[in-house]
Amino acid sequence: MIHDVLLTCLTLSRKGISIRSFLDSNVVDEFLHPCEHQIFDDILKILNYLNEVVRFAKYFGGINPNDISDFKEVDEYSSGYYLKNFAKGIESALEDYYNDIVRLETNYAKNKTNSLIYIFNTLESQLPLILFLRKLITDARMQKLHGCGLLQNLHQQYDQGIVQMDHILAKIVKPVKLVFYSHLAHWLLLGMIDDKHTEFFISFRQSGENGTKNSSNSSYLSSVAEDDIWQYEINMAQLPRFMSTALAEKVLFVGQTVLVFKMDRNKHKTDTWTLKTHGTFCDDVSELWDGKEAEFSKMIEDLNDNDKIDILRLESVINEIKKYVSQRLSDIAIIEDDLDRQMGLIKDFYLLGRGEFYLEFLRQLHGSSDDNSDTNARNFTRAFEIASNVLGIVDELENFSLSVQKTSINLEQSFEFGIWQNLHLKYIYKWPLNLLFSPITVERYNNVFRFLLIVRKLQYDLQLVWARHKWVAKMGTPVHVRIMNFRNHLTFFMDNLQYYIQVDVLESQFSILMNVIKSKADFEEIQRAHSVFLANVLSQCFLLSDLIDKKINITQMSQCQNPIYGTILEIFSICEKFSFFDSMENTPEDSLKEIDILEEKFNVSILGLIKLLIDIKSASSFGPLSQLLLRLDYNRWFSVNKKANEKAIKDQIQPPSA
Repeated sequence: MIHDVLLTCLTLSRKGISIRSFLDSNVVDEFLHPCEHQIFDDILKILNYLNEVVRFAKYFGGINPNDISDFKEVDEYSSGYYLKNFAKGIESALEDYYNDIVRLETNYAKNKTNSLIYIFNTLESQLPLILFLRKLITDARMQKLHGCGLLQNLHQQYDQGIVQMDHILAKIVKPVKLVFYSHLAHWLLLGMIDDKHTEFFISFRQSGENGTKNSSNSSYLSSVAEDDIWQYEINMAQLPRFMSTALAEKVLFVGQTVLVFKMDRNKHKTDTWTLKTHGTFCDDVSELWDGKEAEFSKMIEDLNDNDKIDILRLESVINEIKKYVSQRLSDIAIIEDDLDRQMGLIKDFYLLGRGEFYLEFLRQLHGSSDDNSDTNARNFTRAFEIASNVLGIVDELENFSLSVQKTSINLEQSFEFGIWQNLHLKYIYKWPLNLLFSPITVERYNNVFRFLLIVRKLQYDLQLVWARHKWVAKMGTPVHVRIMNFRNHLTFFMDNLQYYIQVDVLESQFSILMNVIKSKADFEEIQRAHSVFLANVLSQCFLLSDLIDKKINITQMSQCQNPIYGTILEIFSICEKFSFFDSMENTPEDSLKEIDILEEKFNVSILGLIKLLIDIKSASSFGPLSQLLLRLDYNRWFSVNKKANEKAIKDQIQPPSA
């Protein structure tokens, strides 16, 4: 009888045979003393706990899960390689239990006087292990843990103060860590993610779709499309808490760099690149590692030697790999690709550093039609090309092209500046600057470019108004002094806004960026400085708004999240209406009446803008705002002499109740 119980303890674990057939017979009543019934029930209770653990390990970790056909709880668990290796770890952790039962069976054969209490004592000594394994399995079932989330839960179980449990946990975690480090090594060294169950914290999100897609097919290609690089992102749901977001971003950066080296670079090559004689860099991922990939692979492999995840060592390995990759990229970007010149071109054409070119562009655009409303996409493209030929800078503009983004809306009829807010300046950058000019970064540059171009366009329109007034005065038809004064006010605002943006913002921020580049910093520092530069430019130009990315309608200014930007757009609208109205044939009475309306709107808007700037300046340490306020409200001319408009502003903010 006792030997049958021992065999049941073994067969339950080894072959999945149930104890039911043994319990259905009358063996218990015939061979057990009544005082042993409770002991036998306690043994069965332990075996039932063990049965849950073994059935889980056999189903998910076994070669053929169909051997356990009655595992009805399978739908309550997740799936994937991490869960499968977790089950293998559970099976490995049961080895101590197996050995104790075998040892117990050997001792029983030598001593015929052993009772059930002898078996119970041995099983009871293994009960903490069985309950611990059962708890881990229950956590996986109740929380549907999978992937790095399962690894995080196991990592939390360490340091409970029980040496035996830590030893057992090390056996369980080891195969799970192996999958994690395998994913990590493939992504860091090869830019590959074989992750059909979405278990790793780096995932591939297909553009145009909401779900995260498997990236294994695209990852194993020898070359990848440029857009694929930016579809990889950090999957925060799978990011284990023992890794910081900053560390995960470094992992993402290294893998994206490898993908850059795997890109089809034929379209990015130039004659200069092809004619390199020193052979410093080539078109292969192995050139990125320069023979060090085996060393880095061994460093990642050695991480699995520890019983638990050594977070400090993991960070050290990732930082060392990232530092090496950053330095290699920096060498290529600065030495081979002349990053200084590339950033100079960005400043000249995205940030309107070449003022004479854009002045010629506006002249050509204005001369292509008698009416500003007649401009279309073809006019913009043709004017851009003609201006480059006139100034003889075709070579510098070979990597730039201007286009108008397609839209189903009739831009000229829907709102002012419509076609201007859909301009897109494309820049073909040299490899491997893909990591510096992501699609999001290029679009942000275009936001600044469109804003600056509208400012320059309105300045040009006001200059044409001044030239027209001067010509009319010479012809003997004097211009009314109120119209000239209003024109001067508008010109004053536009000139000072343009000076603030170009000098106080762009020049100062760009010099900071160039100092970082010239200091021969690694690529990560350059990338960080570039992100800070662009963020500061957007912020100090009042362009940080979700609606800006959607090219907001002038009629939607009340919905704009940035009130300063909305107020500036109001003044832009007034400038455009004034320029357009002045070019029309109107009677003096109509002109003065319309000018009075526009001037009243301008006074309200400029005073509201000054109030907003003062509020922001007093609530923050926004240094450049002081310069803008000083120029716009010089000697407090607007704020002192326009107090009469305060009532109008209050009426707009708080309309009288009915």
